[in-house]
Amino acid sequence: MQLPGARLRTRVIVISATLVVAAVIGLGMSRQQAMLRERNSDLIDPGGCTTAVIAGSATASGRPLLWKNRDRSIEDQEIVYFNDGPLDYITITNAGDSTQAWGGVNRAGFAIEDANNWNTPDTIAGDDDDGWIIKLALQTCRVVAEFQTILDSANVGGYTAPAIYGVIDTAGGAAMFETYTHSYIRYDAADSPTGVLVRSNWSYAGSTQGRIGVYRHDRAKALIEAAAAADTLDVEFMAAGVMRDLRTTSSFNPYPLPYEGQQGGLPVGWISTSGAICRRISVSALVIEGVLPDEDPLLTTMWAFPMAVQYGVMIPFWLAPHSTPSFVNGPVTAPLSDAGLRLRTFAQHFDGWQDTLDTYILNDGRGGGIHLTTFPLESYVFEQTLPLLNQWRAANAPDSAAMIALSTQLCDTVYERLAAWPQPGETMLAPGPVQQLTVSNRVDNGLRLRWLPPDTNVAGLPTVPATYAIFSATELLADPDLWTFLDRVTATEFVIAAGATDLRRFYFVRAEL
Repeated sequence: MQLPGARLRTRVIVISATLVVAAVIGLGMSRQQAMLRERNSDLIDPGGCTTAVIAGSATASGRPLLWKNRDRSIEDQEIVYFNDGPLDYITITNAGDSTQAWGGVNRAGFAIEDANNWNTPDTIAGDDDDGWIIKLALQTCRVVAEFQTILDSANVGGYTAPAIYGVIDTAGGAAMFETYTHSYIRYDAADSPTGVLVRSNWSYAGSTQGRIGVYRHDRAKALIEAAAAADTLDVEFMAAGVMRDLRTTSSFNPYPLPYEGQQGGLPVGWISTSGAICRRISVSALVIEGVLPDEDPLLTTMWAFPMAVQYGVMIPFWLAPHSTPSFVNGPVTAPLSDAGLRLRTFAQHFDGWQDTLDTYILNDGRGGGIHLTTFPLESYVFEQTLPLLNQWRAANAPDSAAMIALSTQLCDTVYERLAAWPQPGETMLAPGPVQQLTVSNRVDNGLRLRWLPPDTNVAGLPTVPATYAIFSATELLADPDLWTFLDRVTATEFVIAAGATDLRRFYFVRAEL
């Protein structure tokens, strides 16, 4: 099995000698086609969330669910308590922004989220209004019908951002609203044969052209409806079986991780996530679990990933405490959001690789990887939460002090563990770049490459490379597949025989495990 190549930095040294030779130290694996794909990613799938409204009839507990994976270029996310309207509420927001909301629940148990609607005309000038509409709904709405009244009013001036809103309430309401320039269409979960409504970023009644996220929609719908049919659809299934999903087409399956094949021109183990439910821009997520008909609305639970979804842990939050922990609502940014973004850099590099992922960082197949930390942590969250939540439900009495204590304790535990990841042995992180690569002439007119080994991996932890791969090319190429592989050695030098060089040639050396 070929292990994934090093995730490296690039530096060029030009050596003046009898021949002009350029030595490239630790050339990064950013491919020309990958960079082109990233620059044009908005043309392929700009994202904008994958969502679902699920009636209580479809879930194992009988409680409705409202789901949203938030795809957004604004990375810093927070979960905030607001009391700035007739009804107080908790919501996911962009850090520091109190003017808009992007999914949450209010005191009446009314919950809402949305997704971008890309296959309808966007002709009304002005800043996007969907975040304002969500905030207004959380401030004022008790039932789905009241939200529909807001949309009736908004139709007059038109929508500056056509969107697809998902809503649930405590009266059994569960619906989606596709908004267009001056109109909307309502879909009720009760009218669906499965009780499930799913959307990505295209509206059913919109144009057949310009549909964004078709496979995300189809994949999520298939997973959720299968669980509903098996009576296993609950929050834990959503977290483990849907929200982190990495499939991008019906013909490509990266599971089980690590993916040991090679997709397109990517290195072994790397996959494209453009088109998957969980992408690099899936910066937060929530599943709002509603209540049974006679339960207190304050028992509604916002289960949320307050960080990059693939690298985080689902944590519960409630409105009753009138606050959220500082771990998810910091003075500038939220510590848990920061922790998730830090972990994401190991697997999904920004420069030229924004929508690709190294699956070996998630699970290296040898007992290491981020998921071997986050999955047990998430199991711990449910083990700690469900007995208490069931106790509060049985008494039909939310315990605000116990709720904020539990949320805070879970945030603390998760943050401490994620902030400390990785520790030695937790993943096979690639070595850093080799140091002080030099090229010198030999007496026989050959060349000798020498370098010093890296002493840390890309996470800054101690490492000892097993081998070094030597490559050459007649020009400096961004795509390592176009370089010529010369040899793989265990020593920290490599001899190039006389006559094997051109007047100008580039070399790079890659440290490997």
